[in-house]
Amino acid sequence: MDFKCDICNRAFGSKEAFDMHNSAKHSNSVSEKKTSNINYKKIRNWGIFIILLGLIAWGVYALMTIPNSYEDLPASEINIGSHKNIALHIHSDLKILIDGQETEIPANIGIESGIMRPLHTHDSSGEIHIEGPYQRDFTIGEFFEIWGMTFNSTCIFENCTDKGELKMLVNGQENNEFNDHVLRDDDEIVIEYLFLN
Repeated sequence: MDFKCDICNRAFGSKEAFDMHNSAKHSNSVSEKKTSNINYKKIRNWGIFIILLGLIAWGVYALMTIPNSYEDLPASEINIGSHKNIALHIHSDLKILIDGQETEIPANIGIESGIMRPLHTHDSSGEIHIEGPYQRDFTIGEFFEIWGMTFNSTCIFENCTDKGELKMLVNGQENNEFNDHVLRDDDEIVIEYLFLN
């Protein structure tokens, strides 16, 4: 069996002669060849594969743990950012009367630096802007929650039915849904509280 040198193409009759030749003539080349047997390309490819697999696993985990829509979030936690790319844009008007006196509804409810809630005001006219990146029902109760004020079937602000009468009209008709009333485009909502004599 002949042993052939890959570097200088010489043939040798024994392994010992071949090893002595390599040691004497190509000692640097042989050590370089031995170290070049490490397949860096294969290691790199496996590293890339493992990183990609990790990113895919993280992506699947993130998709499974993040709510797939804003419908599960309370309106007070949704930030629409601005008036761009919205799929819902309607308005309702709100008037609040406490013992015959109209209460001003402040401008910029639901708007602060970098945040715009889906229920907000721009001025003190009582117009509620109902906007969102998707179609969804919002209630008057959610508007009051964003405002930070109380409204339900027994109280408007600090005025409760133990000391007065509370009623709500929607488009001129009495409505007993109170805070659960779903806001519709062009709703005219009047909340009225009268103290008992």
